[in-house]
Amino acid sequence: MKNYLIGIVFLLAAFYLLWQQGEVAREQSTVDTAWDGNQSLPSNQAFQPTEEKKSLTGEATSFNEGEAQEDAFEVIQDAPEEELFEGMANEYSTLQFTNYSGGLRKIDLNEFERLSRQFSMEHSDEPFLALAFEDDNGNLVKGAMGKPIAFELIEKSPDKVIYSWESGKNLRIQRTYTRNPENGYQFNHSIVITNIGSQPLGLERLRLNLGSAIKIERMYNPFDYASTYLNVGYYNSGPAIPEGCSCATCSGRIDGEKDEFIQANEMGPSGRMETRYLSQARWACVNNQFFVNLIRPKTDMSDVRVSGQSIRLQGEEDPVGVKGAMSFPVGLLQPGASKEYDFEVYAGPKDYMGLKSLGADQKKVMQFGIFWWISEPLSWALNFLSGMLGSYGLGIIVLTIIVKLILWPLTAQATRSQKKMQSLQGPMAKLREKHKGNSQKLNQEMMKFYKENKVNPFAGCWPILVQIPIFLGMFWMLRSAAELYGQSFLWAEDLSEQDNISMLYGFSLNLLPIVMVATQWFQMKLNPMQMGPEMSEAQRINAKMMRFMPFMFLVFLYFFSSPLVLYWTVQNLMTIFQTLITKKEPVKGEVASKGVIDVEGEDDDSKPRTDRIELSDEERKSRNLLGLRMKGAINPKELEKKYKERASNYSDKRLSEMNAAKRRQALDKKDRLDQAHEFLKNLIDKDS
Repeated sequence: MKNYLIGIVFLLAAFYLLWQQGEVAREQSTVDTAWDGNQSLPSNQAFQPTEEKKSLTGEATSFNEGEAQEDAFEVIQDAPEEELFEGMANEYSTLQFTNYSGGLRKIDLNEFERLSRQFSMEHSDEPFLALAFEDDNGNLVKGAMGKPIAFELIEKSPDKVIYSWESGKNLRIQRTYTRNPENGYQFNHSIVITNIGSQPLGLERLRLNLGSAIKIERMYNPFDYASTYLNVGYYNSGPAIPEGCSCATCSGRIDGEKDEFIQANEMGPSGRMETRYLSQARWACVNNQFFVNLIRPKTDMSDVRVSGQSIRLQGEEDPVGVKGAMSFPVGLLQPGASKEYDFEVYAGPKDYMGLKSLGADQKKVMQFGIFWWISEPLSWALNFLSGMLGSYGLGIIVLTIIVKLILWPLTAQATRSQKKMQSLQGPMAKLREKHKGNSQKLNQEMMKFYKENKVNPFAGCWPILVQIPIFLGMFWMLRSAAELYGQSFLWAEDLSEQDNISMLYGFSLNLLPIVMVATQWFQMKLNPMQMGPEMSEAQRINAKMMRFMPFMFLVFLYFFSSPLVLYWTVQNLMTIFQTLITKKEPVKGEVASKGVIDVEGEDDDSKPRTDRIELSDEERKSRNLLGLRMKGAINPKELEKKYKERASNYSDKRLSEMNAAKRRQALDKKDRLDQAHEFLKNLIDKDS
């Protein structure tokens, strides 16, 4: 009882410290909480300004109104008025176009199919798919579309939009958007650059804006930061670019990985990421926790550069979003010549099933990490089961049950092994006593003892080792599953969040983690570690630590999204069910005679025995407390001898020398010893 009280005190202290940390975090982000991920940034809060306009690569760019590059571009004196219109709508989303560079200002996602809540992907700073020219060093070309350029709307229909822009009599850019109503969140986009002048035109690189992604406001979680979900990413399908060496980092690929996602909190004090140079780009993206802007060239594009930076509100240090861009070479255009670039654009939820159907490894956007081989089948199974059952909560429950049934033989074998180990505690204690001063000899005899009795002391570890990658795979799968965004189940209003039932001084009160701890505590009670006098000190410490394990899980899982806690709770219930079934099975086999001879120093064949005896849990526990063998009939004389030996440890004289706390513990142990002695005496009388 004393240990439980200490544990509860530490648990309350941990929650208090976490709550205090949450209060500080909320005070520092009061500006951020004025808006959520479904709203645009407030008008009175601008992005953090700089002294002069800078490109995403960090190079300063000034737009000198009286200067142009060989008259290739006309000088823009004043920024035009922005004109918006909504078009190319389908059941999944609606696109809002802007004449600024002929890009997209906003994409409204509808509540449809696996997306359970409307969401607006806004681009307040620079339009999504906006264009700009840059030189080979990554600097914006002076005078070239440096200010918002008004593209002319040429055609507007339900499935097609065309913008066009001309710079004097030298250059024309035509942008065409097309969309099939059945394409879901995806649409096609082509850019045609034409030299309409009479002289060759040298254009080094064209920059295409990947858009921006703003963090989605979540309940406070000290173990999971929103900035880790804000990424600029890419997929490089080509080899590393040799630059005086042959290494992966020359092309911006970390350790040779094809895909990489640079988090907002990894962009350093400047807020700008190091430009990545891709030999063969398959796609590039910007994303937050549940939604992504992804641009894929219809054919892998060579010599692509990906850049990005974090977005911060004025006066704030923590990033509230990220934005990015990709650039590719244009080269020399002869008079009348054109170059066309075709892209497939996905702007929508991070839905594994939807992204997988698009091909080109776009499913990598889910960022399942090293456990992708577990997360991907789990994601497929969850969507299949949820579609069949009509509820993602029920889908998680059924999926957990299926996983547990697959692992049933392994966990059942572990439970049987643990049960058999408990039946051998008496002989093993005698072995420890016999070889107390010789650890090497003790280890040899213990291994021989395990082998003769066909028991594996490590069998109980396998279920835990197997469940760790499954748990982590489930965690990576659930953390960014947009299907759960807005889904409700039981009292949880949003399965992508904590199962909040109320708020107390800004602290979320969650019920499901409490249920999880209760089930895990009951599960441990079904398999208690024996605390008999024959246990070593290390075993006692281990047993005490295991008692606090459920409360440690409570601290870590309390703040995570409810599906992960639901998975662990259902798994605990299944383990309880399995343990109750397995514990009813008799212990197979018996203690090897050679092992007993080694301990006792005499031949057991001289004593009465049965070839096989089935012991109840109560009898096994009682024999263990009194140090009796777990096989054969009980010798009444040996029972009385063992009882007197152990009862002498709790004599009146010894009890009087103890302090109050130790005396209470000793009396509790003596009561258990008396009960075991009485139980075995009655058992002998009944058998006789």
